[in-house]
Amino acid sequence: MNVLITGGLGYIGGRIAAYCKSKDSSLDISITTRKDCEYLPSWAKDFTVIPLELLDEQSIQKCISDSKPDCIIHLAAVNEIDSKLNPELAEEVNYRGTEKLLQIAHANKVKRFIYFSTFHVYGKPTESIITELIPTQPSGRYASTHLAAEKAVALFRKKGMNTLIFRVSNGYGYPMDKNINRWTLVVNDLCRQAVVANKIILKSSGKQYRDFISLQDIARTVYYFLCTILDRWGDGLYNLGGNCTMSILDMARKVSEVYCEKYNREHLEIKTSLTAVAAEESRHFSYSIDKLIATGFSLKGGIKTEISKTMDVCEEFLG
Repeated sequence: MNVLITGGLGYIGGRIAAYCKSKDSSLDISITTRKDCEYLPSWAKDFTVIPLELLDEQSIQKCISDSKPDCIIHLAAVNEIDSKLNPELAEEVNYRGTEKLLQIAHANKVKRFIYFSTFHVYGKPTESIITELIPTQPSGRYASTHLAAEKAVALFRKKGMNTLIFRVSNGYGYPMDKNINRWTLVVNDLCRQAVVANKIILKSSGKQYRDFISLQDIARTVYYFLCTILDRWGDGLYNLGGNCTMSILDMARKVSEVYCEKYNREHLEIKTSLTAVAAEESRHFSYSIDKLIATGFSLKGGIKTEISKTMDVCEEFLG
C-alpha cells in the first residue's frame, strides 16, 4: 500500500511514519515537507520525502502524482499558537488547503483519507463526558478551521471516498528529533524544564484538567485502522484520547517522578502560580473513546517511557 503523510516531518507525523514502517516494511510511505529536502533529519532518510505547499494547487497535484497514494494521512496544519497570530493563514491552510487536497485526491482516485482534527472543536462543553455526539462549539480560529475541514472531509465521504476523522486530545511523547518545534506543548515543556533547569515552573495553578494520549498510541491507532480493520471504519468519526484525564500539576508530578528515577535525584522542585483558574477549566471530565474501543482497539499508555525518551531528546539542548 502506498501511503502519503502530509506533515510527515512534524511532531505526530514523524512518529506515525516511523511506527508504521517498523510494523510493516512493505508499506511504501512518502512524507511531505515545506522545508528544503536536501537538509533532512537522519531518521527521515528511510522515507521518500516530497515537497508540498497546500496553498499551491500545482504543488498538490505533483505531490499526489509522484506518490500515487492509496491513502493520505493529513496532518499538515497551522498549529494553535500560529493560528492565533495569523488567523488568515490558518483559514487558508487548515481549511482551504485541506479542501483543495481532498478535491485533487478525489480527482486522482485516491481511495482513503485520514484527517487529524482536534478535541478543541468541542469548545468548552458543560457535559462531564465528551462523546462524538455532543454539539461542537469551537472557539478560536484553530478549532473553527479544523471543524470546517471536517465538514469538507465528510462531503467527500458522501462522494465515495473512504474517510476517517480523529479528534485528538493532548498528544505527548518524544519527537523524532529536537528540531521539531513543539516544545510549547505541556508535557514537552515540563520535560525540557526538568532536564535543562532542574526544576519545573508552571505559569498557572496547574489545576486545569487535560486528557493525555501518548504518541505511541496515536501511531498504533493509525496502523490499526490502516492495516488491521482497513475499510471497516464505521461512520469515520472518532475521539482519539488516552483515557488519561489529569491536572497539569499531576502531570508535572509524574514528570518529576520519572526525572528523579532516571537521574537518581531525590527531589525536583515544582512551583505553581497563584493565578486563579476558572471553574470550567478546573472541572474534571472524561474524554470518551468508547466508540474507538468498540472497534477492538486497546490503548497501551506508556507514560513513563514517553517521558523518559522525551528527556533523552531534551539532553541535546544541554549541548
